Amino acid sequence: MIVMYDEDSELRKFGAIEKTLHILNAFADKPYMYSAKELSDKLGFSKPTVHRILNTLEEESYVRRSFEGKYTIGYRAYQMGMVYANNMDIYMEIRRVIEQIASATGEQVGYAVLEGTDVVSLYESQMQDSRIRYIAGAIYPINSGCYGKVLMAFSHSEEELHKIVPNLELKQVSPGAIMDHQALLEEYKVIRKRGYGESQDEYLDGTVGLGVPVFKQDGSLAGCIALGAIKSTSFYNQKQHYLDELFKGAKELKTIFL
Repeated sequence: MIVMYDEDSELRKFGAIEKTLHILNAFADKPYMYSAKELSDKLGFSKPTVHRILNTLEEESYVRRSFEGKYTIGYRAYQMGMVYANNMDIYMEIRRVIEQIASATGEQVGYAVLEGTDVVSLYESQMQDSRIRYIAGAIYPINSGCYGKVLMAFSHSEEELHKIVPNLELKQVSPGAIMDHQALLEEYKVIRKRGYGESQDEYLDGTVGLGVPVFKQDGSLAGCIALGAIKSTSFYNQKQHYLDELFKGAKELKTIFL
């Protein structure tokens, strides 16, 4: 059997791949967020081509649309980047700080970031209670547990949250998930005022948690460090100690985020 080689077809195929990579690479440049028209102008591709590629990338979560309707990098790119991130100084520093807090508290500690309304765990401590199992790379909700609540509370202004939250579909991912939009807005407000987040029987029954924001040197939000534990008298007795360690870790990480 003779297989015919269609050169034009191959050129078109590799042309499409090349264009897709150019579009993905564009998001590594400031302002890190573009409309389809802006990408078309920036790269010299036709708008229909840009739209077609963006639709595919969005379906696969390599890009996402912001609340302003522009496109930016999606969480799948983060997950792909984790292979590379293992060799990066910044990842190793996050890992060092998280393990340091876990050692000082004897509890489960992790670090997560916000991608749109997806909360992505980047690292979870090796010290884990078998009853509390968090996995790096997993996606967590914005209406349950410390990760999501802290990240949403500090990544947007109160005015922005009042525009964003009412339009979100809240999912009952756990018995303790906050399903009322107004109640969730109030929770975010409390967290912003207090400076940290708390959870109790929210993501997992019988568990409690504390979460603090990690800021970059320019004042914008980088991520969240959270501690999870089994609900007990010991946890509440140690609560201030846990918070001190979490804030200490957040301060350390701030020095590496420009």
